[in-house]
Amino acid sequence: MNKKIIIYVLIALVLIGLIILTINPGIIYVLRDSTGVGEDKCTPASGYTEEEWRQHMSQHPSIYKECLT
Repeated sequence: MNKKIIIYVLIALVLIGLIILTINPGIIYVLRDSTGVGEDKCTPASGYTEEEWRQHMSQHPSIYKECLT
């Protein structure tokens, strides 16, 4: 009986996670950029020009505050 409850809870958590990622797929990048994990966030990401990247950073001043000064 307890194993079934655990399995149902795990399935529910996975479904909730998938729903959140479906509604807001960019959340992965926001979390990565806000935690500072990975490469230098002030350099343009692949597929962006310098100007496009500056525009993107200006839309998220709380995440890129040190890059916008």
